[in-house]
Amino acid sequence: MVEIKKVCFRNAKLYDPKIDSYIKRDLLVVDGVIVEEISKPFVNIDLNDKYVYTGFVDSHAHLIATGKSRHTLDITDVKTAEELKDAIKKAQKYSEIIRGRGWNQETLGFIPNRSFIDSITEIPTILVRRCGHVATVNSKMIEKFNLEELDGMDGSDISKGFLKERALDEFRKRVKLTKAEIKAFLKSGAEEFLKYGVTAVHSDDYHDSDLDDLLEILSVQQLIRIFEKLYLEDASQIKFFDKIKNYQNAFLDLKAAKVYLDGSFGARTAALIEPYADDPEDKGILYMDRYQLKEYVKACEERGIQLTVHVIGDRALEEALAAFEGIKKGNPLKHRLIHVQIASNEQIEKIKELNLKVSVQPIFYPSDREMAISRLGDRRFKQAYPFKKLFEKGIGVSLSTDSPVESSNPFKNLIAAESFFDRKTAFKLYTESGRRQAFSNESGRLIPGEKADFFVTEQDIFTLPKEELSKLSVYMTVVNGEIVYARSE
Repeated sequence: MVEIKKVCFRNAKLYDPKIDSYIKRDLLVVDGVIVEEISKPFVNIDLNDKYVYTGFVDSHAHLIATGKSRHTLDITDVKTAEELKDAIKKAQKYSEIIRGRGWNQETLGFIPNRSFIDSITEIPTILVRRCGHVATVNSKMIEKFNLEELDGMDGSDISKGFLKERALDEFRKRVKLTKAEIKAFLKSGAEEFLKYGVTAVHSDDYHDSDLDDLLEILSVQQLIRIFEKLYLEDASQIKFFDKIKNYQNAFLDLKAAKVYLDGSFGARTAALIEPYADDPEDKGILYMDRYQLKEYVKACEERGIQLTVHVIGDRALEEALAAFEGIKKGNPLKHRLIHVQIASNEQIEKIKELNLKVSVQPIFYPSDREMAISRLGDRRFKQAYPFKKLFEKGIGVSLSTDSPVESSNPFKNLIAAESFFDRKTAFKLYTESGRRQAFSNESGRLIPGEKADFFVTEQDIFTLPKEELSKLSVYMTVVNGEIVYARSE
């Protein structure tokens, strides 16, 4: 006999976005769904007038990479060459391969190269820039994985140890994660999101793992809801979706593909129409043109798969918009653009006309603003981070962090979003919009019939000052009626 799980979360202050107010009542859950009434026996959990909100949905992140980042050398806050040297020296004491991530030449003052790392360690080492689109490797890493043959790919320069874009992807394939690592990193990544009240993630994980191993592990976890965007290297790989249908369940949705059109502003690999203001010889890297991308669009349309496209520069956006011409009217598959960090008014109008959805990352803005001004110049920067314009045009916008590129903390993202939206609007884009873009019909309200995915805090997240919101500690996170995170007292 299957046990029916019944829980009463007593004395809750439930936020209802429809009436923009809190309702004090008990939250009744049966088998992971909110219900109107409940019969005994049931578990009683007293929330003592704490605030309860529907769970955040991060509409673009990398769950496994987020978990992996917790097991690698974090150099995000390193600001000098000496600090970086010290970090590498400490890491070599316990590593056979040193994997670091987070350097930023804007704060570090230089770009660490092959000779710099060679002067510190003989252990194979890779240091990935914070954006994840460029990395530096040392001579031992180049020898170990025969990386000389990647020289020149997307501007990679092996003599300096620089791997960019697809060359970095190729490196990841040569250093695939084991099943044990995938499982451990997925758990760590899920725990990182859950502690902040994120109950669902639109994740992009197929980069450095075997597909069967990845699907098997994704399909058995029951901590967090995952809308997986399967990374495709060419349009023929759409056939992967024939084999993955059997892996779908209440915690794993496999209805989207992911492709890259360009890189990032920080690495100067985002594809621009005009050259970079601080490098007049460079317009960035375009992974494919509109005709090649159209093959992906066609394949996804034929199989009923959502296509999500990484697009940061305006030249990449122009190619994407041309490729999406001719999709089914109204865009029922919710094809989506990820990032859109610069767009003209004409391009925004075209996004609206095609009814494309957009996932944006306000959390990029505070850390990238000065760098982006340098890359684009004052004139073009006026078209950058057009998140408010997109929203005001009625385009379907959702919020995300792209973790581990930025922190998975949604409260920091909400604060950054206040440059574009009021806090309650941002919250709606961080909850309801993310669900809609994953084909869910859920309202984002904690009412009977909805999934019991929510988080609990001791303070009102809408009235809390920014300084306190950034440090807010979630009291409890619940997914499918189960407590998946509870703060240690």
